[in-house]
Amino acid sequence: MAVDDTGAGYASLHSISEIMPDIIKIDCSVIQGIDSNGIKESMLRGLLLVAKEAGSLVVAEGIENEGEASVLSRNKVDLAQGYFYARPDTLIRSLKSSRRKKALCIS
Repeated sequence: MAVDDTGAGYASLHSISEIMPDIIKIDCSVIQGIDSNGIKESMLRGLLLVAKEAGSLVVAEGIENEGEASVLSRNKVDLAQGYFYARPDTLIRSLKSSRRKKALCIS
C-alpha cells in the first residue's frame, strides 16, 4: 500500500501512522525549491525519519532540476521521479529508449 501526496496535508501523516504503508510518496510541493529552502529540507528529513520508523520506501515526486536531485541524493531518498529524469511517455517508447540507455524503472 502507498500513501500519496505526503507533506501536502495532515491526512497523509495520519494515514502513515494508521496503516504503516509500503511506500510513502512525498508531494512535489515539498520538493520544489528544496535546494534553496532549508525548511523544506528539514521537512524532508523528518518525513524520512517517519518512513524509516514505518519501514516504508520513499519516493520523491516532481524533481525538476539537478539541485533538487542533489538534495534528495544527499538525504538518501530511495526513489525519485520527475521531469529532471524523464518526461511522461508510453510504455513502448520507454522500453525502446531504455534499451539504448540501459535503464528504466516502471511502477
